[in-house]
Amino acid sequence: MLKNYASRLSLFALILFAACSTKPQSDVDTPEYHFKAGMRAIDNEDFQQAITSFQRSVDLDSKFALGYGGLGLANAYLKDTKKAKDFASKCASRGSKNPEALALSARIWITMRDMEKKWFKRAEGLLEKALKRNENHEGSQYWFGVAYLYNYQFKEAEDYFRTVVSKRGEYAGKADSKWKLSQKIVRAMPGTPAGKRVALKEKINRADLAVLFSEELKIGVLFDRMPVQSTGFQSPSQAAQTANIAIPNDSKGHWAETWIKDMIRYGVMNVEPDGNFYPDDNINRATYAIAVQRLLVVATRDESLETKYFGEAQSRFSDVPSSHFAYNAMALCAERGIMQADMMTGRFTPTGAVTGADALLIIRGLQSSLRMTF
Repeated sequence: MLKNYASRLSLFALILFAACSTKPQSDVDTPEYHFKAGMRAIDNEDFQQAITSFQRSVDLDSKFALGYGGLGLANAYLKDTKKAKDFASKCASRGSKNPEALALSARIWITMRDMEKKWFKRAEGLLEKALKRNENHEGSQYWFGVAYLYNYQFKEAEDYFRTVVSKRGEYAGKADSKWKLSQKIVRAMPGTPAGKRVALKEKINRADLAVLFSEELKIGVLFDRMPVQSTGFQSPSQAAQTANIAIPNDSKGHWAETWIKDMIRYGVMNVEPDGNFYPDDNINRATYAIAVQRLLVVATRDESLETKYFGEAQSRFSDVPSSHFAYNAMALCAERGIMQADMMTGRFTPTGAVTGADALLIIRGLQSSLRMTF
């Protein structure tokens, strides 16, 4: 009797399990296939489609760790940290012996770096576990480099990326790009927290530039060292004692309002004719050169610098005529070694974006130029 009851119970459990499981519909309807499809959707920033693919992978196999990791990653990009952390935990627990799953869980925490204070500690712990499982695991080494990079430990990041590049494996291309960025930031030597944050940006805007000029160039200290003038030119701090600085409407309450006010006070960055500063507009190489030119004019009190190279018979650049509105600024920067044209093509690329690392390197060149001036 008991044996028959046990047999019926086992049969019922088997039927229930079969009813709750999702059966594959074709040979490619596998957890692995849907995981790869989900990762492609992540690369294309189609996070909802990614969730659909990852969900299918765990529907097919409830123990498939990478599927949960994919769900965590998609939700991290969507800024749903509660779900992201839950799926990261499931991925790490179900894939505790799989370095690929542990590295994916770490990637989720790296993606949440702007939302979670302990992101680095969590990512570091997972990556250490992954490398204990396989000390040569390429993905774990790559994401360790990324974690160090976003934690502003640029030398450590550089070491990991160098190791991954030497393997010439799946991550070599991405690691090479990050390695070059790390090297550039190390050369630029950001000396302030603000500088380190901006160094990682792919494109800087006018607010970022105001912060860099204030914090990294220390423009206030530079100008305050100028001798007191009884007439004519006054340093910004001297002039500020008798002048009220009006904050543009679009900069009131902006996170960079203080630095924007400084740039307007110093006369280095201007308010547009419509009364706005446009702090969130991206800076290109031409507008950066103009800002550098204005700073040099104010610092040296030599207004002739603004027209020194304009209208040269022969342009110094293969892609910019000497009649270009920013030609003088570009020529001035090139002449002083602050910004350079491409050595092979001679192109200045005036509309090209300025990365945070490049912006810092330009500031270092500007500092060298100003040291020669004073």
